[in-house]
Amino acid sequence: MSDASPPKPDTPAPRQLGPFELKALLGKSAASMLWQVVDTRNRREALLLLPRGRIESFEAWLASARLATKLQHPAIAQPIEVGITEPWPFLLYERSLGLSVDERLARHRVPQPLLAAGWLAQAAQGLAALHDAGWLLSDLQPFHLLLADDGKAYLLGAGLLHGGPSNEPQQRARHQSGVEDEVLCLGLLLNRLLGGQAPLESTDTREVIKRLPPLGRDFVRLGYDQGHPVDDGLRAIVNRATATQASQRYLLARPLARALEGWAERSRHPDAGPVAQLLEQLQRFGALPMTRPEAVKQIAAGGLEQRHTAQMAGLVQQDVALTLELLRRVNLARQQSGGASGADAVLSLQRALKMLGLAQVAQLAQSLRPWPGVLAPERVLNLRLALARTHKAAEVALPLAPRGYDPEVLRLTVLLQNLGRLLLYYHLPDEADQVQRLMLVPEPSEEQPHPVGLSERQAAFSVLGCDLESLTAAAIRHWGLGDEAQALAMRPEPDAPIHPPHGDLDALRLTASLAIDLVDGVAQPEPRRRQQLEATTRRYARALGLTGRDIQAALFPEQAQASLPRSKV
Repeated sequence: MSDASPPKPDTPAPRQLGPFELKALLGKSAASMLWQVVDTRNRREALLLLPRGRIESFEAWLASARLATKLQHPAIAQPIEVGITEPWPFLLYERSLGLSVDERLARHRVPQPLLAAGWLAQAAQGLAALHDAGWLLSDLQPFHLLLADDGKAYLLGAGLLHGGPSNEPQQRARHQSGVEDEVLCLGLLLNRLLGGQAPLESTDTREVIKRLPPLGRDFVRLGYDQGHPVDDGLRAIVNRATATQASQRYLLARPLARALEGWAERSRHPDAGPVAQLLEQLQRFGALPMTRPEAVKQIAAGGLEQRHTAQMAGLVQQDVALTLELLRRVNLARQQSGGASGADAVLSLQRALKMLGLAQVAQLAQSLRPWPGVLAPERVLNLRLALARTHKAAEVALPLAPRGYDPEVLRLTVLLQNLGRLLLYYHLPDEADQVQRLMLVPEPSEEQPHPVGLSERQAAFSVLGCDLESLTAAAIRHWGLGDEAQALAMRPEPDAPIHPPHGDLDALRLTASLAIDLVDGVAQPEPRRRQQLEATTRRYARALGLTGRDIQAALFPEQAQASLPRSKV
């Protein structure tokens, strides 16, 4: 018997590309691929990014790539080498920067929403800087985004494919189209990180885009079976980023970044992000400008001594700014004197008037900013319409409420439930414009025969990272209006069924919410007006013990009065 050992199979020679040993293919698309390599010149691991298309001129490619890599941004990875080998253009990066999206999901669980949002917000800011400089990645894939354990994110590929900035009109149009596609790619990556699955079961973002409108008929939305719960705010941002209607998507990277940053800040600190911006504005400029100068002048003139307190409260209530400032002053004074808590804040204007006295009320009225306050003239219309809707909703709510309810408290409830909208239009007008645009229903098209706009809540989430109720809650806390005001301001969840009210406070809250939904419905064009009014009636009527005729009479009192039989003389 021979003692010779069986021959060992030959160890295959490592695959080489110039000085690089190709260890693992981390991702590829039709346009590029990423390899984990070992640089034989120094035996260090690295990442090698290669284009897959034909390069017309290597000299031009080198010049363009080196120009692009001069752009400095914390979220844009800087290559350690830009070169050509065998001949093959390449960008070489440090392996230690992080894991690609695919690697991250393969090695770890689905990340926490806060971590995923932070990564994508950084990537969006980096992409915005790239776009501002006139560049495109042109192939934003899961392997072009590296995610580090310390929460940092890095984009690979600046200069790999795109030829650079241009001032030609056709080139600028192509650039904007490319910008929108790359922002959509970021949305697809965020969807994948949060959902743990590749959208449309494809890891190639460019292939997914071809299947979405207007090119295809598929759609991408974040499901409800994630490894970690995703709240409504982040879900609205993700779903807007991949919206079926292209007009509703983020057209630029920076608004997506801001929405994610705002959501993340509020997740860490309830009064951060847009809420913090609003609170700063409230301190500097007050809540709102005065809208009824005649009421303010009457109070400032001091001729109210002979009026009943209820009459004076009615006069104050004509002006939203005066109402809010009066309640703020009273509750602030009580807090400073140690005589108030969240449970017993003053919400009655009559009581507030008695506590302050006419001299202080007159002084307070004179301190208000005249219309339109700090708002630019071209931004006035939205706020004026929102104020008109608030007053109209209060008038509609009065006949819908059960008998015996204080009209003053009902009006205040309507105001509190509309407060976030009013504050948005006055203090954050740029964001308000974005919200308004997202709520518009586009014209029907062959690809979208039945388009829909976002709801106000969805639009606010996708622009601000929070809903308007969050702005309301922050303002109420800031003014010390207490727990009862917070409860009255809380509107029902948009899709939740309406149940019979539990107690007086709940009845007030639901009646005010019904009135607001009705007035918003009337503002819609036909046939959406009829559809929304019918849906609102079905949703609230039974729970509040109302009939369709009750609601019609409250909403259109002139028609109801005209339909009554005339008495014979």
